[in-house]
Amino acid sequence: MNYKTFFEMLWQDYIKIAPQAMRVHDLFTHLGETVINDHVAFRTFSDCSIDLDHLQPVILAMGYTLQDHYTFEQKKLVARSYSHPDEEAPRIFVSELLRHRLSEESQRILESVVAQIDPGAVDGPEIFAHGLLWNPVTATDYDTLSAESEYAAWLVSMGLRVNHFTVSLNHLRSLKGMQQVIDLLQQHQFPINQAGGAIKGVPADLLVQSSTMADQTEMTFSCGQTRTVPTCFYEFAMRYKNAGGELFDGFIASNADKIFESTHRT
Repeated sequence: MNYKTFFEMLWQDYIKIAPQAMRVHDLFTHLGETVINDHVAFRTFSDCSIDLDHLQPVILAMGYTLQDHYTFEQKKLVARSYSHPDEEAPRIFVSELLRHRLSEESQRILESVVAQIDPGAVDGPEIFAHGLLWNPVTATDYDTLSAESEYAAWLVSMGLRVNHFTVSLNHLRSLKGMQQVIDLLQQHQFPINQAGGAIKGVPADLLVQSSTMADQTEMTFSCGQTRTVPTCFYEFAMRYKNAGGELFDGFIASNADKIFESTHRT
């Protein structure tokens, strides 16, 4: 599968569970803008058949190269980013929850989840739009995970799928700067992630980001109880040139740390 087909597959899955994404996209296009995707992100579990080491070969097979590694101590995550020689190809960011860093109770819940994943689950790019690779957990287990790690709760409820798309502000013509984008979104009642401030990063970091808060949906768990759970969100990124005149191509861990909170329950 080439990367264009890959991202079209992801987009179709994304807008099904994040209807705000299509509304945001349409808001920009109605202003005459061409929406270019800066990057997408995925979440997964460590020490299982869909961990980073298993997913990376699929990404590399689409022509991507490993760009950098990241660590998020407080959230108990690691991540890797990938770029493509074709400048039109969006970047890819994949994070992984270090299960062994969680409490014994959360580890027990997640061990029962990952034990259900087919050892051969990663057989091509389609895995990135598969969703749940396990049976739904109980509402009690979901609540337990959510109290300790919103990331873990999101992953057990949403599965392996794209977490967000990202509008590249570098390609916008009529909207100048992140604050103008945020003002437009708020005028149209889109909730903005305020963790660490609406704008994450400064131009000196070479990457400035913002995001909406994730859409919400009603989910029925294995026990029959329901919960309102977050799905996916839309991000916005502005990249700047370094001293050598090259556009920054990576990610800033301190920004990403706050972007993760776009899927916190409200």
